[in-house]
Amino acid sequence: MTRNLVYIILGFIALCFIVACVEPIDEQSIIDARITKKTKEYAERRVKECRREAQDQAETYVDSLIANYVGTEVIDTFTFPDRPVRPERPDPIIGTVKKFEVEQ
Repeated sequence: MTRNLVYIILGFIALCFIVACVEPIDEQSIIDARITKKTKEYAERRVKECRREAQDQAETYVDSLIANYVGTEVIDTFTFPDRPVRPERPDPIIGTVKKFEVEQ
């Protein structure tokens, strides 16, 4: 029993020393560090987005320049023939032909 009490007292003393050695927390420095970190992350993310948008716009512009320079030969590999001309309609035959009589 006394041995357990000695261990409890030693543990309590050790805990007191550990708590006493901890430096006081400076909340403002923690807040400043978080703000700095968030600001840096936002700036990096924004730079990446701007570069990606600029690259997309540049690719679109260059593609349109190449398409205008080369023409449609490269884009369309198949050339389809023109539609044939529709023939003229024949004259109507209803009313001009005699009816056939059928024998029964």
